[in-house]
Amino acid sequence: LHLTDTPLASIADHAFYGINDTLQELHLVRTEMTQFPTEALKILGLLKVLNIDGHKIELLAKGSFAGAQFEGSLEKLHLVNGPLTELAADIFGSLKKVKTLDLHGNQLGTLKKGQFKGMREVEILDLSYNNLTKLDATHVSDLTKMTWCNVSNNALTEITRGTFARNTVLRVVNMAANAIRKIDANTFRGMRFLRRLYLSDNMISDVGRGTFGSVTRIGTIDLARNRIKKVDFQMFFQLNYVELIDLAENEITEIQKDAFKDLYLTHINISHNRLETIEPKSFINCANMTVLDLSHNLIRAIPRTAFDETTYATEWIVTHNLLTNMTQLPLSNMTGLKILNVSYNNLVEIPKNTFPKLYELHTIDVSHNNISHIYNAVFQNLLSLRNLNLSHNALEKIGPSTFGTLPTLLELDLSYNRLRDITRGALAKTTGLRFLHMQHNKLEKVFQIPISLNELNLSHNEIAEIPEKTWPTMNSLLGLDLSHNRLGNNLARGSFAGLLTLQRLHLVSNGISTVPKDSFSDLGTMQYLYLAHNNISELPKGAFGRLPILFELQLTDNGLETVADRAFDGLLQLLTLNMSRNVLRSVPNGAFFGLVSLRRLDLSHNLLTTIDNKTHGLLDDCLSLDELNLSHNRFSFVTRKTFPSDPYIPYRLRSVDLSYNTMSIVTGDLKVGTGTLENEVFRMPANFTTLHLQHNKLNNASYDALLRLSNLTLLDLRSNELTRFEPELVKRMKVSNLTVALGANPLQCDCYMRPLFHHLRLLPSIGVVYRELECAGPGSLAGERLYNVSDELLACVPAVEDDAFRPLPDLRFREIAYFRGQLVVNWYVAASSDVADFYVYIRDRANRIIVERTVAYSSRSLAIDGTDIVPQGDPQLELCVLAKSSDGAINFLDTQCVPLPA
Repeated sequence: LHLTDTPLASIADHAFYGINDTLQELHLVRTEMTQFPTEALKILGLLKVLNIDGHKIELLAKGSFAGAQFEGSLEKLHLVNGPLTELAADIFGSLKKVKTLDLHGNQLGTLKKGQFKGMREVEILDLSYNNLTKLDATHVSDLTKMTWCNVSNNALTEITRGTFARNTVLRVVNMAANAIRKIDANTFRGMRFLRRLYLSDNMISDVGRGTFGSVTRIGTIDLARNRIKKVDFQMFFQLNYVELIDLAENEITEIQKDAFKDLYLTHINISHNRLETIEPKSFINCANMTVLDLSHNLIRAIPRTAFDETTYATEWIVTHNLLTNMTQLPLSNMTGLKILNVSYNNLVEIPKNTFPKLYELHTIDVSHNNISHIYNAVFQNLLSLRNLNLSHNALEKIGPSTFGTLPTLLELDLSYNRLRDITRGALAKTTGLRFLHMQHNKLEKVFQIPISLNELNLSHNEIAEIPEKTWPTMNSLLGLDLSHNRLGNNLARGSFAGLLTLQRLHLVSNGISTVPKDSFSDLGTMQYLYLAHNNISELPKGAFGRLPILFELQLTDNGLETVADRAFDGLLQLLTLNMSRNVLRSVPNGAFFGLVSLRRLDLSHNLLTTIDNKTHGLLDDCLSLDELNLSHNRFSFVTRKTFPSDPYIPYRLRSVDLSYNTMSIVTGDLKVGTGTLENEVFRMPANFTTLHLQHNKLNNASYDALLRLSNLTLLDLRSNELTRFEPELVKRMKVSNLTVALGANPLQCDCYMRPLFHHLRLLPSIGVVYRELECAGPGSLAGERLYNVSDELLACVPAVEDDAFRPLPDLRFREIAYFRGQLVVNWYVAASSDVADFYVYIRDRANRIIVERTVAYSSRSLAIDGTDIVPQGDPQLELCVLAKSSDGAINFLDTQCVPLPA
């Protein structure tokens, strides 16, 4: 049973009668309860889970669980997120079977001696997010089976000696975010099964020698964000099972001798400290450290003897330090090293003998340094090198032997350097290279590239020409990026000769004014051509030559003025053509001749006024056109030939964008050629969840299409000119979690607002979205908040007979019938307003009272003896049941009167 977000203040003693022999889980989430419902819960004999989350209980008094029938069945008790400040002594003593006790998120300041006495089955104890200042053995010694203890985010200042001495099977302790200042060898004595220890975000400055000696099975030691100043002698010694040692964000300045000893497969994090000194033999017999993170420190050099011959890391991170030379890293014994990251240092060179033979090293990152010189063949000893990142440095030249023989190298990044010259053959022996990044340098010519290359990025350089025979004959290069260079009109026949399989060519921002048709003649395999941001002002006939499998052509932002007939002749497979952001005023009808495969055409942001000559259209040759964008032009009308149409040709135009033009009228010609557009152009996808239409000038809305969106959860119509909250929206709100925001609209608070008003009255609380609804009319209600208006004032003249627009009755009839000479009446309360008692009477059409009774609120029925019902002349009688408020006022409504049965 889940009771969530209800203003529940108390539970009557017998509320759970009827389900007391079956209920196993009870969840009371975000209620207003100020006292623990002892009497109501004690009869729940099979209860296994009791969850009270978000409450107002300040004291859990003695005997709260005494005599409860669930003493032998309750397994999980959650009393969380409330103002609970005090627990009575021995309060949980009767709960012998509880395995999980959760008291997090309260205001507990102290625990009493023997607080958890008798709870020998508890395995999980959560006291996090309280105000506890002390935790010792007198509090938790009775929890002998506890395996998981969370006291994080409290105000503990110390871990007293022997706190967990009797909790011998404890495996996880979380004491993060407290004010603990020190830990020593006595802190964890007796906790031989401890696996996870979380002490981050404390004030620990002193970690005694041998602190972790008694927890030899420890797997995680988290000491991040403390005040530790050094890693002391044998601080982490013979911890054979440790997986993670986190010392990040402390104040560590040195690592002493033998600090890390006899560790295996450990992730060590000492990042974000002030580490300057690493003493010799700091890491002894630490085989295969999965990650050694020394980043964000002040390291200038690491002594060669800091790691002994058996110590190595799989991944070594030394970023954001002060290293100036790669020889300051002792790599001689790092035999199992796979990833080395030395980025963001002050390296100026990679000298000779930097790398010994490291057979497993596959990734090196030395980016964001100031490297200007690399010694010849320095990487040649790395027989498994796959990725080398030298970007963001100061390299000016790559010599013939800089990289030497690197047959395994797959990716080389030399971007963001100052390279002017790459000697011919400098990369000849990188025979396996697939990706080469050379962007943002100062190269003036194309160098000899490896024959195995797949992707070459030469953008943002100073290349002015590509002479013939620049490229070797190769069938591997798929992508070439020459954007943002100085090629101009210097591309000639043979500029791309030899590139037998090139698919993507980027020539963006090169100052090209004439399409280099001849240079493309060698690129019969090209599929994507990008010529945006150049100076191409004219496209002559057959401007691109024959490119039989070109799929996409980008000509955006070129200043294009003229397009000749058959300008795209030879592009039989072109699917996408983008000519947006140019200065086209007209395009001849035959310009797109031959583009029978074209599906997407973008002519937006031009100066076009028409694309037909009234007898033929520009798009008649585009037999496969799917999407057309003509927005941001100067179209003032649409003619019959604007869009392609022919009774014998199955055009399939699906999407047309004509926004931001100067059309003042739409004629019937718009239908010609657009018969294949999708039905209901403005139909929204079925998975729509949120629609924002606020701050417009909507004064009328049809919600049929919106209400078909089954996933819609928010419709925001604030700040428009709507006067009604439509009833169909209220119907949808009742059966789903739809929220409709209509604030800041000139709402008319008449009877048509009643469906919403009645729905809000039945809610346990009114959300902010509906509290801001304000009446603009009639005048008597102007400025009033809707939820403050009384039902009677929401009136229409003349009155509307539909029950949905009539005042909501306080109660409704269940049954009215004669039984054994008595008139039996049953009803139920339908409103959440103030109802104290019930006033029942029988009247005739002259409003003469025949019978009257007052019924207590606790009753919902009444039996009237038939002999008391004696008409005074008029035989037609009515029965009325009215609600009386706590101050005696009676609210009369016609709907609460019904004719008496015959």
